[in-house]
Amino acid sequence: MPKGSRFGYCRYCKSRILWLKTVAGKNMPVDPGMASYREVAGGKERFVTPNGIVIVGEECAPEVASGYGYIPHFATCGKR
Repeated sequence: MPKGSRFGYCRYCKSRILWLKTVAGKNMPVDPGMASYREVAGGKERFVTPNGIVIVGEECAPEVASGYGYIPHFATCGKR
């Protein structure tokens, strides 16, 4: 687990979330499982690396991934 992170639950959908601090100093709720991503200019998806960097790209298979990160919970919450 990244330093300074903590688990909690989404107030809307009650799913378990992980709070990460971004490099900008903001707390961001993310889904606890990591996903493989490929950086793509103009990509529609966001990923947060364990050290808090937000990456723009698309989810992909691990064998073609440029990295691994967390998906922000805003993108997956079924109640927002």
